[in-house]
Amino acid sequence: MKAPICSICLNSNMLCVACKKKLDRGEITESDVNISRMINEIAKTFRPLDDVTVKKVIDSDSIAVVVCNQGDCARLIGKDGAMIKKLSRLAKKSMRVVEESDDIKKFIQNLLYPVHVLGLNTIYKPEGEILKVIIQKGNRIPISKKSFAEIINLVFGKESIIENE
Repeated sequence: MKAPICSICLNSNMLCVACKKKLDRGEITESDVNISRMINEIAKTFRPLDDVTVKKVIDSDSIAVVVCNQGDCARLIGKDGAMIKKLSRLAKKSMRVVEESDDIKKFIQNLLYPVHVLGLNTIYKPEGEILKVIIQKGNRIPISKKSFAEIINLVFGKESIIENE
């Protein structure tokens, strides 16, 4: 398994000098460290996780989002969601897994799955830009709007809102 921290730090309770510097500079967070270690523990019994790469863990109040390489999402979730359920229990927090993407629409679509994103609009205000995510009326999003806005702000540096069409 590849993670934001080195393999030595994954298997110990301490951080090496290099990983500690990454943490101090803000390149990684405590969530990156803690969730990566939890996934590493689960990987010892779930062999399909050996080749998984965890890029980042984004932690908000009610949910943690694990960002992984393209193609690793299914392995991190596991058959019938077994792996992600176990991770949620260990972290004592709701979890989502999304594949890394530079395309904001694709990232949002993955984050809100199974809800389909109908469109993205940029609203220009004197205070700055706001990203408006439009979903079909009647759809219930899998995370809170507050957590969604926080995650999009952390990943892309944009304010966002969700509206039903």
